[in-house]
Amino acid sequence: MFSAIFQGHYGYLAACMLAALVLGGVAWLVARRLGNPYGVWWAGLTGTLTGVLGGTFMGGGPANGQCVINHDLAEPFHATQGLWNLLMTVPLGLFALLALRRLLPALVGVVALPLAIEFTQATVNGLGRTCDSSDAEMNILGGLVGLVVAAGFLASRGALNWRAAAKGSLIVSAALLVLGAGVARPMVSFTHVDGTGLSAADPSTRQAVEQVVTEAFGDRYKLGRVYMQPCVGASCTNVEFTLLSRDKGHPEAFSNGSLSWPDKKHLNVLLEDSDRSNVMGYPVAGAKAPSAKQEAYQIARTYMNNRYPWAEDATSHRTDAVGGKAELGWITTWRWLQDDVLMPRMLDVQVDRTGRVSQVDVTLGPKHVKLGKAKLDAGQAERAVREGLIAQYKANLGGDLDEHRVEAKYQVKAFTLKANERNGTWRPEWLVNVSMRAQPGTEPQQPSDTDMWRVDAVNGQVYDGTDAPVKAVS
Repeated sequence: MFSAIFQGHYGYLAACMLAALVLGGVAWLVARRLGNPYGVWWAGLTGTLTGVLGGTFMGGGPANGQCVINHDLAEPFHATQGLWNLLMTVPLGLFALLALRRLLPALVGVVALPLAIEFTQATVNGLGRTCDSSDAEMNILGGLVGLVVAAGFLASRGALNWRAAAKGSLIVSAALLVLGAGVARPMVSFTHVDGTGLSAADPSTRQAVEQVVTEAFGDRYKLGRVYMQPCVGASCTNVEFTLLSRDKGHPEAFSNGSLSWPDKKHLNVLLEDSDRSNVMGYPVAGAKAPSAKQEAYQIARTYMNNRYPWAEDATSHRTDAVGGKAELGWITTWRWLQDDVLMPRMLDVQVDRTGRVSQVDVTLGPKHVKLGKAKLDAGQAERAVREGLIAQYKANLGGDLDEHRVEAKYQVKAFTLKANERNGTWRPEWLVNVSMRAQPGTEPQQPSDTDMWRVDAVNGQVYDGTDAPVKAVS
């Protein structure tokens, strides 16, 4: 548990412990000079608070202005991180009440501190980490446990003032509520999950992500947050993660990536998401700023040979501009074909205008598989999808939709045959893009609004954008 949480930051941990001892000693001296008889408890409170803050902001990076609200209150009790969050604030609540001897001020502090920490992690660059309601939940519960223990100890000795500073505590609580609603709330966006959504990855998953990132980029980046994210409408899971810059001049820089789980067959890392190159772009040895796609291809090929040399024997490769004037650079794709059917293995490498790699997409899979002969052509696949849209419409809405209305409403385009594994058998399937046609007075759809359907080229079975079968094979 200890090593999983601190992940080798033992030097930082030692520094935090030293700072806690020094500041605790200072608090004891100040309390003694002021004639406060509870100097030992003030020392404990100061040292504990130093340790909590130090551990909380360990490995801090850029803030993303987002917080996760987890509605599954029991989930953090089953995670190592959750239990640690509870345990580390027990002494905080204990020492707070033993030092103050006033229950209400200690209670306000125990509740407000974790909320302030999560807000800071979401909004302050350099201290940014994952803002998660589960962390605040466990921190508050731990502090309350410490308060209960201290309250029992003091009450048994008649040394606890239950209602002291009630007015001040009420004023401070009201002020914090106003600040939270009026100032803090507009600065943060919230993602609501219910325990089936976003969740923290365990150490073994994090280690697996580190391995694929190292394969792609060596030690260029530091792994940041790692989360498990179930696919929407499909029975799969992705590991979402961030990569942090090791450049001391740009500690705020970060990028995002995802890894399919648990098969680890698909990796996507977007290092740069604009036409402006930044420190997160991956440098390729000897590369210069390309001015044409052939130069960009040579850079991508050098990267491929260094990191994924298995792509050298691809059936085909092509390089295309990204953006109307290649403002986002060029992307080179390596593909394997078998009897005009696209194989599962793929590699895409995007190179920006400065010659750095800005995006990598890797799909692992066989280069050759045993396939049945395709019986449906592209037009038949498109017709099958239109029939599937009609069947889906009737099943969900109970209305009547004919093929002419489908053609007027939807644009359906089959664009390639690809091998796909279902129930242990490889099938040739048509990939079909389905999008809403632009209606008069409306703007054209963006590429992200397009669903990709699949049609089995042997038996005609249709699968919708969530990969669910739409209508039974007749």
